[in-house]
Amino acid sequence: MQPILPSARPVSLPAGAIANPIADAIRFERSGHPGTAEALLRSILSANGLHEEAWLRLGGLALADGRNRLAARCFARVMVLAPDRAQAMHNLAEALRLTGRKGQASVAFTRALRLRPDYPKALAAFGMMMKDQGTGNGARHLAARALVADPAFATGWRNLAALFQPLNQPDTAARLLRRAALSDPGDAGIQAAHGIALCDIKEPRRAVAALRRAVALAPGRTEALCHLAFGLMHDGDTEGALRATRRCRAVDPMASEADAQDSLTWMMMGDFGRGGAAIRRALVLSPGSPGILVNAALLLHSQGAGAASLRWNKRALRVDPDSTVSRFNLSLTLLQLGDFRHGWALYEARWSMWGNAFPRHAPAWDGSPLNGRSILLTAEQGHGDTLHFVRYATLLAERGGRVVLHVQPLLKRLLANTPGVSAVYGTDEEPPACDLCAPLLSLPRLVGTRLDSIPAAMPYLRPDEADRPAWRERLAGERRLKVGLVWAGEPRKEDLKANSIDRRRSLTLAALAPLAAATGAAFYSLQIGEAGAQAKAPPPGLEVTDWTGHIRDFADTAAFIQELDLVITVDTSVCHLAGGLGKPVWVLSRFDACWRWLGHREDSPWYPTMRLFYQDEPGAWEAPIVRLAAALAALAPGGGNTPGPAGRRGPEDR
Repeated sequence: MQPILPSARPVSLPAGAIANPIADAIRFERSGHPGTAEALLRSILSANGLHEEAWLRLGGLALADGRNRLAARCFARVMVLAPDRAQAMHNLAEALRLTGRKGQASVAFTRALRLRPDYPKALAAFGMMMKDQGTGNGARHLAARALVADPAFATGWRNLAALFQPLNQPDTAARLLRRAALSDPGDAGIQAAHGIALCDIKEPRRAVAALRRAVALAPGRTEALCHLAFGLMHDGDTEGALRATRRCRAVDPMASEADAQDSLTWMMMGDFGRGGAAIRRALVLSPGSPGILVNAALLLHSQGAGAASLRWNKRALRVDPDSTVSRFNLSLTLLQLGDFRHGWALYEARWSMWGNAFPRHAPAWDGSPLNGRSILLTAEQGHGDTLHFVRYATLLAERGGRVVLHVQPLLKRLLANTPGVSAVYGTDEEPPACDLCAPLLSLPRLVGTRLDSIPAAMPYLRPDEADRPAWRERLAGERRLKVGLVWAGEPRKEDLKANSIDRRRSLTLAALAPLAAATGAAFYSLQIGEAGAQAKAPPPGLEVTDWTGHIRDFADTAAFIQELDLVITVDTSVCHLAGGLGKPVWVLSRFDACWRWLGHREDSPWYPTMRLFYQDEPGAWEAPIVRLAAALAALAPGGGNTPGPAGRRGPEDR
């Protein structure tokens, strides 16, 4: 009886392809004619259903074509005919895995490895299946065994990198993918994966080079072009990123990933209108894609549509409950809406992103009573975040803790004066042994901060009294309102997101020219960095005194601010410094304001002396500057007045 073969698409057999049918089938497969190869194999099996090599080759063609059930039947037939063939058992395991029969696949992988314990492909594939089942340690062990067996196994290096990605170790993943790329420089997928990993560790130039190699190897693959666009965006070449996605759509007009990437690129450029149009197109093409849903939620958050952002983020989490990005983005929206109870909890997702490492200097504090125990509070993110949340050091000292700070070196001298702090160490120093440890931005969750319980006792920052006389002497005799100015943030070119935000929050000193109408005000530069040079050539009519050459660190800036009447600044670290000192501070805030300002409120529960002036639309600074200039002119028409608390308009502030 002839074997009953699985049904196949009818394929005509070329004349003369019968001298050595298996060799011919291999030749046709390798030359890009799998249909002809399959027809030859089926003709062999019609004549001889016990031809194990034909079954093996037919299974391989089916597996490559995504016909996994057919592949499983073919490989199972091989195992009946030749039960000691490890390759066939491995292939059967792969086919079973791809059809969702994980239990049977696990048995097949185990048998393949009994037949050949050092089989790299089986070790690597079994490891990836174990990773999908949540057994990470065992998966990494198997992947490592595969590379011991074959150090040049490129797929093994790639798989091991994938196993380290959930551990939030981007540096390790990038090193492993480099080994993969060196082992198989002709694999476009591996080159692309290496490029994306280099973006994750903020090496955009090397990333773009790797991604260009991927596109050269596979110019017709939309994924490669979109990956290149992602890398170009990280390298700051937004126009190049948009060109790459245009090439992608030329290959496939239905490529939703191109529109999703465009939405990110436009957001990085601050053009939320075009970003919104791009994400709407992506949603039409792929309405169930979790990545596209996340992008849609992020765009709505940036546009101030908090309720809509909330809905889209929750939808993304329903589609992909394990998405760390969705949880983190949802936390920002909740915090912006004032839902601190849920927002602070989800904000902890940051420890699974960007290579962040939770501080392990001591056991993590869980919010329980301190009872005299020492606790190390560690800085994270930027100087402004440290200045914002260091207020909790005093709160923990009042609750019985012996508080030690581990902060950025430029803040060390200033924060040594924080009430309740026992000692301060720079992040360039090894901190002392403490009983407990907590990152500063986790403290609101640990102490249960809600919108109505923000610790806002001012001041909680204090300048060094020894620094004040010099600044007092410099300002002696000035009877006008003394106003400090900061017009730009600190660019971080190695950090795409931070640098994009900095471009949107920063302006030029020339943009503040309307402030000159307040003739009763004297202006002083507090601007540090490259943008500070603009103080040497202020706009006509605006006189700016520049003494920043005397500023060494934030302690000097604090002593300077302490002698001023008002600080006008963009949303950068100085607004937190002035607010924490209890000084009146007016903040020019970008349209897509930071979550901590709770939407477009003009006051801040974090800082009672703060007043916020927002853009009415993205990138439009003229209107908020005009409003601020008018308020300043009313405050200091002839000098000698001082501004009242934010949110309350005294007679001089009308």
